[in-house]
Amino acid sequence: MKIGFFTDSYLPQLNGVATSVDVWARTLEKLGHTVYIIAPRYPGYKDARKRVIRLTSLKLWRQPEIRLAIYPTPKTILKISKLNLDIIHGLSGGSISTLGLIVARLKKIPFVFTYYTRWNHYTHYILEGKLVSPKMAERVSRVFCNKCDCITVPMQKIKDELVSFGVKKPITVIQSGVDLDKFAKQNIESLSKITGIKKRKILLYVGRLSKEKSVDFLLKAFQLIKIKNPRSHLVLVGDGPDKGKLKKLSQRLHIEKNVHFTGLVNHEEINKVYKHASVFVFASQTETQGIVILEALASGLPIVAVADEVFDGVLKDKINSVLVERNEEQFAKACLAILNNNLYREKLSKNAYKIAYEFSVSKTAREFERLYQMLIYSKNKNLFYGGGRWIDKWIRAIERYEKYES
Repeated sequence: MKIGFFTDSYLPQLNGVATSVDVWARTLEKLGHTVYIIAPRYPGYKDARKRVIRLTSLKLWRQPEIRLAIYPTPKTILKISKLNLDIIHGLSGGSISTLGLIVARLKKIPFVFTYYTRWNHYTHYILEGKLVSPKMAERVSRVFCNKCDCITVPMQKIKDELVSFGVKKPITVIQSGVDLDKFAKQNIESLSKITGIKKRKILLYVGRLSKEKSVDFLLKAFQLIKIKNPRSHLVLVGDGPDKGKLKKLSQRLHIEKNVHFTGLVNHEEINKVYKHASVFVFASQTETQGIVILEALASGLPIVAVADEVFDGVLKDKINSVLVERNEEQFAKACLAILNNNLYREKLSKNAYKIAYEFSVSKTAREFERLYQMLIYSKNKNLFYGGGRWIDKWIRAIERYEKYES
């Protein structure tokens, strides 16, 4: 098959969507398929892999840098359409995902969309929530998803949420996968080089430093941990709009000497940061997949997290993790129980490895492969769902341009 990933989030971004697209593409290619990735252009960044098409983009967010692709001309769309893709897979739900839907309708091929970003939890980024409300984001999600042939989600909770929005199209749960070879077999660690910490108990967080990730909760819980275990350190790997606020908060809590802000770590090096941490900590309740959770498990890290249905089947309380209510004292107590008991930590670590193998990216890729084949078969049987007025306008414009060029 010739597969097109139309994604608004890709390398050099470091987030769950970008990571998933990269590992899925590589794994599907190992299965014998040809994969093209259409993504925003990042000035100065050169792709290591072939078959990546970058579109002109504008900087949408500075820290970390997020770019929004500008809608291409009909000529660019024609160039993409000549790839003769068998199926298009859209991710993130931005301008490039929409472009993928337009090209799919133009070529009359299936369009599958993976719903990763719960936009109703992110409206505070747009003029502090004054322009777009959560309900508006839900309506947009419903309209877009109902234009797709099929939607995939990584967790049952997200499927239930889309159904509650009024999404009528088929929704399939395909859990995110992790590259086990990259994380489980890692013998090199880099945290001590980055932070200068040696022979200390390290609590690790990897992710965006932003409101919805609840990193402030982790800092407040760590203040309690440090009182009981002064040699412990909290390492925050990532960047984001709240970095300055979080640094000031660590100062107000008088824990700044034991809290380390590393900034972004290169995509090729991210697996090394997990190696010598003692516990992975996570407090976000806005996730759709939590790829860093899978990476931590594959690295053999016990996890302490705020309980969330999204992680059902992945995090198992007292087996590979400790799940607590959103309470700083409970969270701190759970972390200390692991830090102060090596046997308990080793037990959780062994189980983390075992459960991570259930989420191998090769398994995920096989599930997508079967879904793609089913959708292509359905299209060949003329099960075409049609587009919409706004899609039809684009298609007519492209067809006019195509006639002019010929």
